[in-house]
Amino acid sequence: MADWKDKVPGGLADDTVPEDYDEDALERGALVEMEHTDDMDLAIEIAMDHLSEDPEYYNKLAKMEAK
Repeated sequence: MADWKDKVPGGLADDTVPEDYDEDALERGALVEMEHTDDMDLAIEIAMDHLSEDPEYYNKLAKMEAK
């Protein structure tokens, strides 16, 4: 996504692009975040923020939700 544009300034992922993240983790995260928005770019950005904080964020979330 060479033309990536930050939609919500101020997040942890502001200086990154989707290619900076593990593709599978970002896809998983974006699908989770689509529960909260109809905008895929926004979902990707939210996932990028979470993955910047913790690359295992969505793995941990899945384990927590499974309990």
